[in-house]
Amino acid sequence: MIRQTLLYISLFYLLISCNYGQLTNTWNYPEINPIPKSQKLFGMTVVDSYHNLTDLQDTIVQKWLKAQDSLAESYFLNNQWFKIFQERFQELEGRGRGNINLIRNDENGNYFYLRYDETQDADELYFKEKLSDKEIKLFDTRTYPIEGKNISYLEPSYDGSKIAIGFNPNEDFTTTILIYDLEAKEFLRDQITHINPDFGGVQWLPDNSGIIYLYFPYVEQSSAKYKKGSYSVIHFLGEDPQKRTPIFGNDSNLGIASDYFPKVKIGSSLDSYIIGYAAKSGMFYDSFIAKLSDVMKGNPRWKPFFKATDKVYYNQGEIRGQYFIYRRATPDGNQLCQVVIENPNFESPLILASGSLEEPITHFEITKDNIYFIREKFGVEISIFRIDDLQNTVQLEPPFTPGYASFFGESVAHNHIGIGMDGWTSNYVRYNIDSQGKFSDEGLLGSANFPEFHDMVSKQIMVTSHDGVEVPLSLVFKKDMPLDSNNEVFMYVYGAYGQSMSPFFSPTYLDWVSQGGILAFPHVRGGGEKGEEWHTQGMKTLKYNSWKDLVACTESLIEIGYTRKGLVSLYTNSAGGITAGMAVNESPELYSSFIAEVPRLHPFGLESATMSNSTSYIEYGTINDSLECLGLVKMDPYLNLSANSYYPATLILPSSNDDRIPLWDSGKYIAKLQKYNQANTPILMDIDYDSGHENALSYDASIDLNARIFSFAKANMRD
Repeated sequence: MIRQTLLYISLFYLLISCNYGQLTNTWNYPEINPIPKSQKLFGMTVVDSYHNLTDLQDTIVQKWLKAQDSLAESYFLNNQWFKIFQERFQELEGRGRGNINLIRNDENGNYFYLRYDETQDADELYFKEKLSDKEIKLFDTRTYPIEGKNISYLEPSYDGSKIAIGFNPNEDFTTTILIYDLEAKEFLRDQITHINPDFGGVQWLPDNSGIIYLYFPYVEQSSAKYKKGSYSVIHFLGEDPQKRTPIFGNDSNLGIASDYFPKVKIGSSLDSYIIGYAAKSGMFYDSFIAKLSDVMKGNPRWKPFFKATDKVYYNQGEIRGQYFIYRRATPDGNQLCQVVIENPNFESPLILASGSLEEPITHFEITKDNIYFIREKFGVEISIFRIDDLQNTVQLEPPFTPGYASFFGESVAHNHIGIGMDGWTSNYVRYNIDSQGKFSDEGLLGSANFPEFHDMVSKQIMVTSHDGVEVPLSLVFKKDMPLDSNNEVFMYVYGAYGQSMSPFFSPTYLDWVSQGGILAFPHVRGGGEKGEEWHTQGMKTLKYNSWKDLVACTESLIEIGYTRKGLVSLYTNSAGGITAGMAVNESPELYSSFIAEVPRLHPFGLESATMSNSTSYIEYGTINDSLECLGLVKMDPYLNLSANSYYPATLILPSSNDDRIPLWDSGKYIAKLQKYNQANTPILMDIDYDSGHENALSYDASIDLNARIFSFAKANMRD
């Protein structure tokens, strides 16, 4: 009722008429008076024009935000493309609805997975001892001990006798973890709260008697200590979950900052050591190591292991017997290395394999006798290798050349391993790899059929950026379509934290191609497509390379005649907001629309906030350093908006429950852009009041979100 009332009220702000292909608007945006704040830092003055929007508890601010959201709702109510995309996406995604997801294996090779039940509108948990066995539903959703049916996390014990299940009924920062006993066929009384599985998850003890997890004492966003002061605790099954015995991170002698996340890792039931990480933003952490026997006795004796300066990737280190095997960053494509745990030499390790600038090593996993690793050519073409117990390296031959691959089911307790692969135009398939390196279809997943995508191709071109550096640009289009200036382009960019824009198969995205458009994915600096150096060239004071690479890629598409100005819609999410937002600021005429989901658009504001609970300064810079502070100002899309300028249609999709990027980040940007924009283009903020930054969306909510994104892109193409 409230939402409907707000929708009607918003019609006073929007007089809109629409036809099938284009929206014609007269815009009258909700108003809020700017109350600026100036800061003087290192001889420069930084003006935050809408500083008053920082106070999200202010009723005036809240009403303004609600009015902005209602304006966006009115827009989509009148956008006929929105309904068209909704219906198409429902049909496409519906072909795979009910399929298996969140697949997990224990060390015995048993399978745990979710299958969506439409009658219950919930994910059901299933179990298979062998792939050939009949699947067993472990419990009915009506027997959940807590309210809510959304399973967001699974982690079986090593022996498969129990499984930790995460529920997120409130779609907030924390998750509730319950333990299901497969032998007793019931939930245990253990109920773990104040945990977010994105930060290390549940680590089962080798004997399956309990778990270790990262505990967050402060989980209320209004608290000045929100997410700070976390530490890892041990919980033995049957104990009071409120006991929370600290085992890592609460000892001041370790020197772990209060805004870091002291999480731990146990790799297998055979591990006799446990590794603790001082986790933060970025790819490299300081680490510590202890004997698991001491930890389980409540008397951990942590000692320093490797440092962040050793460039060991935080998620790429495994224990096998007396050795620690890991991936480290190098200027020429990364290496797989090995050290002896009791006397590690991270400066001169044993080198097991090396990558190259064009094909860096991006991932690896180990089994009892083998090491498997992946090399990625510019982030989109995968090669798979195996190192045997004699350190012989052999390249494996998968059934097709994948654009993305990830291993599953591996453990140092056995030699079984599988790999999941897909690409821009190849649906996800899971294979087992046998002792001879042969691939066989695992057979668990059934792939939906999409005949309308069979005539699509992908290719990668190299674009020369502003400084002569070549930037990879991936394109997806119909094989026989005319590559001329009439093509509508949907461009997706990220470029941060060393994350590659790896290929993914998405019916929602490929629908754009089936309707005659082009998908474009610029692999800009700040990502990891050419190794760690590619990342560092798009960090801090060098962040400008990210958006200048993006502009170069867009201009190149226009220059080679694949499209033209006014037919390129730019989409991004999260940290990609800096890259995309600054590209739009510098070259607004290139883009027909700018769409950003949970974006970071005011990095200077976050780093200078008194209640900042982020370690993102490691990626972007800090206001406490003169050069980095200047870099923050120069990379800030909100601060760099220009008055009396012509900006493309803009749709910002923030979340009010975002634990990483506060709602005022998007709010300030929208307020200023609406005031400055001289073009007759919609500038909208569509707020999600339910989800967080990376909460899993429900099936219908996901389709609705994507329909908004693509319908906005389509409706605002300019002839």
